[in-house]
Formats: sequence, structure tokens, C-alpha cells
Amino acid sequence: MGALAPSGRPLARAMATAAELGGKRILEIGPGTGVITEALLDAGAEPEQLSLLERDCRLASNLASKFPDLKVITGDARFLEQILETEQPQPFDIVFSSLPLLNMKKSEKHSILTQILALLDERGILIQYSYSARPPLSENLTRELGITGMRAATVIRNLPPARVWKYSRPLN
Repeated sequence: MGALAPSGRPLARAMATAAELGGKRILEIGPGTGVITEALLDAGAEPEQLSLLERDCRLASNLASKFPDLKVITGDARFLEQILETEQPQPFDIVFSSLPLLNMKKSEKHSILTQILALLDERGILIQYSYSARPPLSENLTRELGITGMRAATVIRNLPPARVWKYSRPLN
């Protein structure tokens, strides 16, 4: 379900610098080989505050070996709330997603995003990248979910070029 190749370091750095990481509870969904994970740690994410959710058992095992101080959870994002209900009692401040949202059916995308938003603090943010020029979430979907989005970065030095998007609930 993921990308054909791991995210490049320029994309990983752009993802990691899209938000202030120090002291934040962070979930990375679909960390794959850990390129973005490394960038998050380099940018100030605290290991005890960083959890990884990886669907592929082999990749999850490799991540657990590579990052022994991190909580690595094997599971599918379609069952996110169910998986994390006992793992993470407090809401996350930031969710970094490498999910291929543009390749998903609207119903599946809506379900996953609803679960992500349920796990986020009310001021929390979702950071998502896409290889398309268009946003990974349509205007209709963001309206349905009650969130707003903005492009945080364009990464030309990635193969293929990528865009980093930042989504959050409007502050009242």
C-alpha cells in the first residue's frame, strides 16, 4: 500500500521541520525503513514521545532493531483506534503520515482520517506528504472532517518530487 521507494532524505527533513517537535507526543504512521523517523529524531523529537505504527511485520521488526528506544507497533492504520486504545491513553500532538491517501477509496481514507483526528489533541496537527501537485485531501473531505490544510513545503530534490501538507482543526 506504500510508496515504491523509501522517502528521500530531503523529503524526510521537510516533513520533520513542518512542526515544532520538542516535548510533543508524536505518532508516525507508515514509517517503512525509518528515513522520516531518523529525521524526526534529528529535528528534536524525544524518543519516549515517538511511536511508530507499521503494517508490515518485517519492516516493524527492522524498525524495532534500528530504534530500540521507540515504541514500534505492528498494525494497520485502518484499525488505528482499536490498536492504540491501550497503547496510547493520551492524545497525540502530531501525526506524521506516509499513507498513500491519493490511492485510497474515499470511504477508506475518510475512516482512517477520522480515527487519526480522534487520536489528535484538539490543537494537534497531521502532516502528510504527496507526490501529486494536488493536495492529498480534497476540499470536500477537509470540510467534512472539519479541518483546514496548507502546503508546508515542496521538495524538488526527492524522486519523485513531493509536497508536504499540514492539516489541523481551525482554532476557535
